[in-house]
Amino acid sequence: MRETIKVIASVIFVTQVWVLKADSLEFPSAVNLPPTPIIANRLPLMATPFIALPLGSVRPRGWLLKQCQMQRDGLTGNAETLYSDDIGTNNAWLGGTGDNWERGPYYFKGLVALAYTLNDAGLKHKAQKWMDWLLDHQGPDGYLGPQSNDDWWPRIIATYALKDYYEATGDSRVPAVLDNYFHYMLANLPSRPLDDWGKARAGDEMDVALWLYNQNGDTNLLALVDLLHQQAYDWPGIFTSNNFVLYGKDFQPKHNVNVEEALKMPAVYYQLSHQTGDENAVWSGIDNLMRENALSFGINSGTEFLSGDASIQGVELCAIVEAMLSLETATRISGDALLADRLETIAFNALPAALANNIKGIQYYTVANNVVAVYGGHGFDEDYANATLPGPYSGYPCCRYNFHMGWPKFIQNSWAATPDGGLALIAYGPMVMNAMAGGTQVQITEDTGYPFEEQVRLHVCVSNTATFLLVLRIPGWCNNASVSVNGQPQSGFSSGSFFRINRTWSNGDTVVINLPMPIQTLPGPSRAVAINRGPVVYSLRIGEKWTVRTPDPRGLGFDEFEVHPTTPWNYALQLDPANPDASLTFTNFGAMSTNPFDPAHPPVGLMAQARQLPDWTLGWRGTQAFEPPVSPVASTSPTENVLLVPFGSQHMRLSWFPYLGIPSPTTGSFSESFDPSWCIRWTTFGGNWLARDGVLSTVPASPNGAKALAMATVFTNFTYEGDVSVGPVGNAGLIFRVSKPDIGADAYCGYYIGISSGSSELELGYASNGWHEISSAPMNFTANTFYHLKIQASGPRLRIFVNHASQPALVVGDDHFSSGMIGVRDFCTDRDQSLSAYSSLVAKEIQTDLN
Repeated sequence: MRETIKVIASVIFVTQVWVLKADSLEFPSAVNLPPTPIIANRLPLMATPFIALPLGSVRPRGWLLKQCQMQRDGLTGNAETLYSDDIGTNNAWLGGTGDNWERGPYYFKGLVALAYTLNDAGLKHKAQKWMDWLLDHQGPDGYLGPQSNDDWWPRIIATYALKDYYEATGDSRVPAVLDNYFHYMLANLPSRPLDDWGKARAGDEMDVALWLYNQNGDTNLLALVDLLHQQAYDWPGIFTSNNFVLYGKDFQPKHNVNVEEALKMPAVYYQLSHQTGDENAVWSGIDNLMRENALSFGINSGTEFLSGDASIQGVELCAIVEAMLSLETATRISGDALLADRLETIAFNALPAALANNIKGIQYYTVANNVVAVYGGHGFDEDYANATLPGPYSGYPCCRYNFHMGWPKFIQNSWAATPDGGLALIAYGPMVMNAMAGGTQVQITEDTGYPFEEQVRLHVCVSNTATFLLVLRIPGWCNNASVSVNGQPQSGFSSGSFFRINRTWSNGDTVVINLPMPIQTLPGPSRAVAINRGPVVYSLRIGEKWTVRTPDPRGLGFDEFEVHPTTPWNYALQLDPANPDASLTFTNFGAMSTNPFDPAHPPVGLMAQARQLPDWTLGWRGTQAFEPPVSPVASTSPTENVLLVPFGSQHMRLSWFPYLGIPSPTTGSFSESFDPSWCIRWTTFGGNWLARDGVLSTVPASPNGAKALAMATVFTNFTYEGDVSVGPVGNAGLIFRVSKPDIGADAYCGYYIGISSGSSELELGYASNGWHEISSAPMNFTANTFYHLKIQASGPRLRIFVNHASQPALVVGDDHFSSGMIGVRDFCTDRDQSLSAYSSLVAKEIQTDLN
């Protein structure tokens, strides 16, 4: 059950001026607090169950502190040197003539957040020049930012950074500058409406405008939010109807960073609209995305477009941090504990996995099964040769600027206020929180190694007794939680909800939260499983050899690496997916290191037994593995003990595991109606796929081609038929007797029969990591019209029928492949065209030769 909390509207003001002090944890003091108030929604906005604490209210401790310090000493603190061509002194957001778009704002948004989360003087000094230029160079009409680029999009990032900066500093220039700019927007949007990235990402600007409305009560800001909503993509509708792929010819709703950033938009607008459709759209979007594009570590794929559920697909680092911020925002607005569960899974797995162990490098794409990282293409829709290599320049130059906000915004949003003057702990970790509650300052220290430890100990520090509500999240995965206050057990809580303790607190009170973490499995492609314990996803521990590919010319360790495995990775686990506890043994390695993501010192692990699968190898390109063989799988290799470690603690990983058993492929018959559960049976390789009304479509076409396979099928002699449509460019059809699939139209072994409206041909051929024509027949095919194709295969004899004709259009003999999977394939370089397979694909094994 998804529990939400609804409350009446209220406003909380705290007027004391505070300055954050780095290491004062012993007793609450005004110097530990930001100088700005906690402010709830004004009417007519919907009251929210949780209210954001100003940046600087929550500081990291323990392993979280180490992550932030490594970020300071690594890419964030050295970014202006590493990337001087983009964000050096000539950047247009500093008054220069250089980059004038998103890179500067992305960087200073995260820089501000990290500087004031750490209370680091050096980082604050770096941030100040960016803030000063913005605040001191506003045009008389309210225009903000460089004159050389008037795109709305980078200003959306900049205004968010100004909001954070104001909360942390109280700089009196900020409210007036933002108010002037938002009036400029309101006056100019009718004639210069949002487009492209701004149209996709308007939710962040709506969030800042509502924040400013709560500061000053200017109802023009509500009009601006309505206008932004009107001009933005219809994200609530897209999320609810699963209309990412077929949303016209626009690529923006298919671009995954847009999707993750927009995930907050329905929740943000719900505060003003009060419409349940907006309230429910967040979960509708998550459910639709994860059903067809799920990765093992809590987020949907996107390389860079939505990219299906193959184990060798991944997700962009930008999407990871944007998903985190969206979930932080939506949780606070909705009061939905399960959104915070998802936030923790992404934060504790996807984010550290995308960062080098010392945060002197990033990896642009984080891949579920990443068993080698070498320079070269993967066949992704947007491919970069170094996209999985850890280094400061991995992939396209956006994530290297945008990732900086990940940890600090997570830390800030882990705590919140409640409208009645209380405090809420939304996401767990080693932190210390300072805020006003019950009319007095409260400091609560989280003493924990969570998520690598099951217990969280809260130490309450107040100068006098204080009566206030403390709200604690009980994760949805935890069915046996316990909470005690000063040793007294509490009752009345349930998993997937928030537990409330309303009492008079005294200095030294202690709350102990025990969250037993069950071992669970998640089904994935090829019937593989992912394994998690609480919020931590586990992957196979693989030996790693890091080799410098591009050295840092400054000699400061900002190198780019290739990574090779030094131990086997092609294992199947001895595992019952319905009862993983029986096969896996949790291991605690003792005192946790300050960096739990150091591959040399994983804090926890799962011991398992496994057998190697010698036929499971690297794929055609040598840059990734083939898909796992369909489970259950047999192996004659000896049984070995293997160790599974936290997903984020290595760069080499196997996280979609095949498991051992008696193979049970689909051999007799197979029928597919492309209902909403189609993706359980199919794995996609390239392209953006959607099943709707009995039609499977891929739009836009992948530049490397796209295919989808029913991975559990194995047919030898059979009849296979289905309806296929293709646009005016390219070709599409059915594939059969397939094995060794990889990303790319012809990266497989097997046969293809398809239609081309452009060349007016029926084409028959085979692939063996490359195309080979067998035969063709001239035939007129009308674009975007369905044609019925049927294959009758008996040994080497292949007969092809079109549109239920009694006589075959092609009859050939070919003995390259005798059995394998069935699927569909598309190849088209025009992103406006599509493949559709209609109604049902039917394959049936035959037992006798066909006449």
